[in-house]
Amino acid sequence: MHLESWRCSLFLLVCTALLLGSVVASGVDLDERQDQSRFLLEQAPPGQLSNNSSSYTASDFVLLNGFLIFFMQIGFVSAESGHGRAKNVRNILLKNSVNIMLCAICWWAVGYAFAYGKTAGGLLGISHFFSDGETFDSKPWFFTWAFCLSSVTIASGCLAERTHLFVYPVYTAVVSIIVHPVVAHWVWAPDSWLNARIGSPCRFLDFAGGAVVHIVGGLTGLVGAIFCGPRMGRFEDGVHKDIPGHDVSSVSLGSLMLWFGWFGFNCGSTYIYMADGGPAASSAVSRVALNMTLCASAAGMTSLVVASLQTGTFDLGVCCNGLMAGLSASTANVGFITPWASCITGLLAGLLYVGSSRLLVRLGIDDPLDSSAIHCGSGLLGVIVSGFLARPVYVRSMVGRSCGGLVYGTRGGVQLGMQMLGLAVSIAWTAFWSVLTFMTLKRFNLLRVDQQTELAGIDNMEHGGPAYPEFLQRVQSSRTGF
Repeated sequence: MHLESWRCSLFLLVCTALLLGSVVASGVDLDERQDQSRFLLEQAPPGQLSNNSSSYTASDFVLLNGFLIFFMQIGFVSAESGHGRAKNVRNILLKNSVNIMLCAICWWAVGYAFAYGKTAGGLLGISHFFSDGETFDSKPWFFTWAFCLSSVTIASGCLAERTHLFVYPVYTAVVSIIVHPVVAHWVWAPDSWLNARIGSPCRFLDFAGGAVVHIVGGLTGLVGAIFCGPRMGRFEDGVHKDIPGHDVSSVSLGSLMLWFGWFGFNCGSTYIYMADGGPAASSAVSRVALNMTLCASAAGMTSLVVASLQTGTFDLGVCCNGLMAGLSASTANVGFITPWASCITGLLAGLLYVGSSRLLVRLGIDDPLDSSAIHCGSGLLGVIVSGFLARPVYVRSMVGRSCGGLVYGTRGGVQLGMQMLGLAVSIAWTAFWSVLTFMTLKRFNLLRVDQQTELAGIDNMEHGGPAYPEFLQRVQSSRTGF
């Protein structure tokens, strides 16, 4: 490794350590500063963000954050197309569009009802099918649909560049109708069996979808990648070969778009828990934004430094994936923990991403975007962190239970046990339906394109030509000398 690379890595590591130290020091008096800031806020009537009659209500704020989450689809498309090769870009763009449209129909018809309808034995909802019912509200429908759509899109990245377009509508319907809605009902419905029917004084804590979105999406994609097999040329004679994407700038731009949209995930979820609004909710939203920013930053820096120490180069793709791993980890716990705990979570998420990415290669699993390592692994980490570092006062303000992480000693053992139980049932339900879906597709030879299509590019064989015809023509001309 070059001496300059070591020096740069050491410099980045020192900067990260100083950042973490300053956050830990400043986090001690965070609550005092938040108490002072409340004097600057007017006391609002329940459900309103201020006492101005023309102001937005909490439900309006949730809807606006739903728009932010939907904006993440642009980031997903940009990152995924950048990771892919030029000959498959049109396929990637089209299948993401198909996912969006079909997920909306499935969520409207059945998914929302199963997730948020009146519970049947604590297992799933049974009302609001096809947006029916006097109590149906379209604002939370849009917000929660954006959550489900994220699960679907996360999984699609694991299958890129070698699957039939037909595969995406099939698994999108399964995830949108049965997988994500049922897990969402178990985790977030206050009267579900997981939260109200097992006699536990604590609830399973998943602030904004660490399990419901990221484990569901990441695990679904991982199972699909295993059944689909690696792309041609990815693993040959026991040696892995990197298949670089065609546009790393799109990857970087997409990652920043995702980071921006992620504020809708976490900040919008705050007003689901604190629907009355007011100064307490405003203070919580600002803490949530701070925590997720610190977690993403710590994870991105950690993954960049660790990977550079291993390879001697600074990889932009690793940095982008690392910060998304931090965002995924924060989603489960960002409203329940302190800033110093968010930094620790980010550091662990960065390390976990680098290790998980290498483990996938060692196992011969081809995940073109490392989506399963980013989302499934980090989602699992984020859920577990709540079992150790959830602060009791934050848990009480959000879910009304006097519980906290093991570090704080307030029913910490019970809370950690609930986190493990919630993880187990979420993973089991997702894995069962994912295996059933992809096994069936593979059994009927509907999962993977043939070798000729994969070599020529799915765009050329199934979509009428490449996304960049002039660019590819110039490349081919330069190779032939004409």
